[in-house]
Amino acid sequence: MAWLGVTPALATTIVAMLPSFLTAALVVQIGKDTGLTLTGLGVIISLFFGMAALVSPRAGRLSERVGWANGLRISTLLSASALGAIALLGSSVAIIGISLAVAGVGSSLAQTASNLTIARCVIQRRHGWILGVKHACVPAAMFLAGLAVPTLALTVGWRWAFAVAAGLALATTASIPRWEGPHTLTPPPTAQGKTGGKPTTPRYLLVVLAVAVGLGIGALDPLGSFFVSYSVSIGVEEQVAGILLSIGGLCGIAARLVAGRLIDRMAQADFTVIASMMVAGALGLVIVNLGGYPGLLIGGLIGFTAGWGWSGIFTFAVVKDNPDAPAAAWGVAQTGKFLGAAIGPLLFGVIADRVSFDAAFWMSTAALLIAAGLILYVRSQRPTAKAGLAP
Repeated sequence: MAWLGVTPALATTIVAMLPSFLTAALVVQIGKDTGLTLTGLGVIISLFFGMAALVSPRAGRLSERVGWANGLRISTLLSASALGAIALLGSSVAIIGISLAVAGVGSSLAQTASNLTIARCVIQRRHGWILGVKHACVPAAMFLAGLAVPTLALTVGWRWAFAVAAGLALATTASIPRWEGPHTLTPPPTAQGKTGGKPTTPRYLLVVLAVAVGLGIGALDPLGSFFVSYSVSIGVEEQVAGILLSIGGLCGIAARLVAGRLIDRMAQADFTVIASMMVAGALGLVIVNLGGYPGLLIGGLIGFTAGWGWSGIFTFAVVKDNPDAPAAAWGVAQTGKFLGAAIGPLLFGVIADRVSFDAAFWMSTAALLIAAGLILYVRSQRPTAKAGLAP
């Protein structure tokens, strides 16, 4: 395994998610200076993921054309620019929103470039584990964002959190190899005489998967994006809410690492497991919604573990089923992921602001259950499943 290529890819995934998670975790402090509301938070988080969804199909092709190293480099520079702009110029919601839109482009490229890095720099039997590590980087970003509340926002100010994150993004840029050759173990399809990779999975199933992951991510992302706001609304101190968010991030990290280790032992990812974890995540949201402070702890634990743990298995299924064009296939599925991440927080924020947090959580629960049903449909239509070869 070429760790000199994989390590920057993992770091890129973390810094690419920091703009949105930091904004969500520091919303109380940011709101005091800019007037940011729950609806406003939903809008600017949606800008982040909306831009990511818009460029996602092209991001996959761009990563394969310029190479994984250049893809990672462009992503980290965009993230650093956005974080730095918020730190220096984030005096209004408009500026923060524009910065998050730029960061969304970097996030989309980070996902496809890091997946391509894993496909090219990691031997196939270790793909599940490394994809699990890669997906654990998302809750790792949430962990860092939650930690920034008591350590930076409530001590030296929320702008310093973005400044430190911008520095981390620049450091990641410096760590990316300038030349891919020594770190690439698997040559791209074009190097093997092919004129262009084509996804193996039928297009209509990729679209169904995009819808499913969109509903799943759209339902679960608000758990992280609005966790601090919801906690404060039921009487939890802001500092404690930030620590609880960090603990939720650690739970997500553990779940995705375990999932990554397990799927390395499978010929293919089990779609039934993905659907089951989505249902468990829905249960976690119900407990958060109904249980007050105890429910926040128990339901949050379930939501951040089972609810967030399926993402790596999902990516593994798409990449494993499409070895000739992993980034292109993931680019289609990722469109749904980012659209869900864009629409979910927006709807959640509006409903929480104008109706109640209860109604918003019920909406997310329903979306997760529908997503689980679509995953089971894809399982039944999967070519290998029809042949009785794999789950």
